[in-house]
Amino acid sequence: MPFAAVRHRLPETALLLVTLLAASGWLFSKAVLHVLPPLLFMAIRFGLSALVLTGLVLRRQRWQGGVWRPALRGGLLLGLAMMCWVYGLSLSQHVGVAAFISSLGIVLAPFAARVLLGHALSRRAWLGMVVAMAGMACLSWRPGGVVATAETCLLLAAAGQAAYLAVNSRDMAAMPVMQATACQLLVAGAACLAGSTMLENWQGLAWQACWLPLLGSVLLATCLRFVLQGWGQGRLGVAQASFILLLEPVWTALLAAWWYGSGFSWQQGSGAALVLLALLITRRN
Repeated sequence: MPFAAVRHRLPETALLLVTLLAASGWLFSKAVLHVLPPLLFMAIRFGLSALVLTGLVLRRQRWQGGVWRPALRGGLLLGLAMMCWVYGLSLSQHVGVAAFISSLGIVLAPFAARVLLGHALSRRAWLGMVVAMAGMACLSWRPGGVVATAETCLLLAAAGQAAYLAVNSRDMAAMPVMQATACQLLVAGAACLAGSTMLENWQGLAWQACWLPLLGSVLLATCLRFVLQGWGQGRLGVAQASFILLLEPVWTALLAAWWYGSGFSWQQGSGAALVLLALLITRRN
């Protein structure tokens, strides 16, 4: 294959790797949450990741001051989305179901781009929304018409992720990726730390019991993942990047089934299929 063709496919390959790293992050995070409070975990995860990336940036180049304003915007959106996500994950009994609910952020991304950036909405986006809501109902509906707190938190996380995807695809195209990612993670970590300080108890934590999954979460599922995601998104745009990112819940469900032995009920499987169909509808070229 000619070098030009290989180079053209690099952003797509990077985002494909991002989906695998993100899926592994679900398992790392679930393991850490057995030991650490949710917001403290996210503060440590993002804070350490920001420090690692900052060190790598300073070894290679001078720090540029122009990235702070867009990075602040993206970091706050990321932090709010991840706060909701980690609480939803800590309460969820099924990692695969949680992953498909969170993936609705990709369906909501065109609507976020409409509100935040003024992009037009297609009929496909509306159709995908209808199908996705049907899938969400199958995944989260309980006897008596009750939606559990975990699913509510994950749906809020999906809305935050949609806003982050829309803004990030625009901002990353004009910024040094690693430096901007470090700034975003630092802002998100600070937001999570502030929330943890106010809401969580840090006493009696068994840190030695979770250092390995915490390390994997920091280095693989955060540092490497967000650098590759920012680089790939800045070169593909919202629609094409989000189309590839839809693979994350699929990998997560497969990894969870392998690790925990957790399958889907008929209702949950139907919901996951509808969500995946919605993702395909909204991202079909």
